[in-house]
Amino acid sequence: MVMLALVTASVIIVIGFLASYFFERTGLPDMLFLIVLGVIFGPVLRFFDPTTVAGLAPYIAALALVFILFDGGLKMNIYYIFSETPRAELLAMIGFVMSATVIALFTHYVMGIPLLYGVLFGSICGGSSSVVVVSLATRMKVSEKCATTMVLESAITDILCIVVSLVVIGTILTGQTDYAIVGKEITAQFSTGAVVGVLFGVFWLSILKKVAREPYAYMLTLAIVLVAYCVSEYLGGSGALSSLLFGVILGNEKEIFKIIKRERTRDTLIDEGMRRFESEVAFLIRTFFFVYLGLIATVTNINLLILGVILSFLLLCARYAAVMLATVRSPFTRDDRNIMSVVLTRGLAASVLSTLPMQRSLLYADLYVNITLVIIMTTAVICTVGVLTLSRKRVEELAFKT
Repeated sequence: MVMLALVTASVIIVIGFLASYFFERTGLPDMLFLIVLGVIFGPVLRFFDPTTVAGLAPYIAALALVFILFDGGLKMNIYYIFSETPRAELLAMIGFVMSATVIALFTHYVMGIPLLYGVLFGSICGGSSSVVVVSLATRMKVSEKCATTMVLESAITDILCIVVSLVVIGTILTGQTDYAIVGKEITAQFSTGAVVGVLFGVFWLSILKKVAREPYAYMLTLAIVLVAYCVSEYLGGSGALSSLLFGVILGNEKEIFKIIKRERTRDTLIDEGMRRFESEVAFLIRTFFFVYLGLIATVTNINLLILGVILSFLLLCARYAAVMLATVRSPFTRDDRNIMSVVLTRGLAASVLSTLPMQRSLLYADLYVNITLVIIMTTAVICTVGVLTLSRKRVEELAFKT
């Protein structure tokens, strides 16, 4: 069994490398290959029991969020963050509301589910996965402003999905809801997560001035990222947002030293070696993350499969409308808007949230898990095909112009 696990791990890493290699050269996103690989190892060949590995979801989700968002933050321009945050917030709010509404209405009027349970379903699948978006945005051929907007928007919708889902579950169980509490919870998640991420980032920059050239300083940095995530979650903030902003602070050290009016070192603290090391760690976790999504895919009911596919295309329509509304009078090109419209993949956050109704013994618990998995798979296909098609179209247009 140990040998099988080691061989499987090596195969996953090799295929992950090849998929990433082809992505860089063809524009074909690697996540679909890895998800399909997970399906083969799990539900098809039964190398791993999906019901057994499903219990790892919270741990996989936390690790993926921490390191992939930290890696994404290292590559972001802090000035673009300042300029694009309002646009990202607008897109997140419009996109979440429209997506959740579409799902709630469909499940209520077509599937016959009570409206409040439909709202819960909508809040679970109302936002794109920050892990998936960061993995794609930093490598797709889009403007840096567009990539920054998508990353920030996905981090915001992660928070909205978590908070609203928990509130709706509480309403179902107690029959009462307090909108003031909802607003306070969302504000606390944003503010606490942002403050913790920035403070830890600035603090660690000052420490790195002394230890950057010491052995294992890279590993120590990853440990501090984990600490920042845990502190933020403990204080009621968003650990994902903390990880992202921690990376932003470290990735923009020159600008940060200017802002806090501190003298920087002659050598770059976050050098190419650290960026390369963090990128390798993020690649490893990202690869196993997408394979894990395939491992837990256990949908066998054809009716649920059809319903999940229909909901995925409804989400695509809602995403397109949200992007068009949120980018009115913006500098984004038509190509940027089209790319933003197809990057709607749901991920492990939705998968974890879909298990909450089962943990709370709510009605339709199995329905949430199974249809959410179909939506994750289908939106991954939509995103993959959409990005590949749009990338090829852009290359053909550029070739025609030249």
